[in-house]
Amino acid sequence: MGYKSDIQATRSNAAAGATAIISQPVRVRAISVASSGGGDGFLELTTTSNAGTTLLAVDVSNGDVINMNLPEDGILFPAGVFCKTKTNITAYTLFTDVYDAPKLTGQNG
Repeated sequence: MGYKSDIQATRSNAAAGATAIISQPVRVRAISVASSGGGDGFLELTTTSNAGTTLLAVDVSNGDVINMNLPEDGILFPAGVFCKTKTNITAYTLFTDVYDAPKLTGQNG
């Protein structure tokens, strides 16, 4: 029997910082980012810590909202999702596999 992916949405308006947006290993499938209207926006997400490896960077035009499906199987954040940079962004929503989804980290089962 095949596995059906369930999607979980996590919304954040947190500024860059040491606290994880999602602390578990997770695969981000899509993202929605809203500009604050205060100028062009930029969002940079990392894994391990807010000083960790950048896995996703999104530019948002002033006053715009970006909705983006990520290619293939999305982006795996093996040590959680952290915000390194959040400039002129009101909030963002990460659409991920549920935290306990099979094969989340590329392992069988």
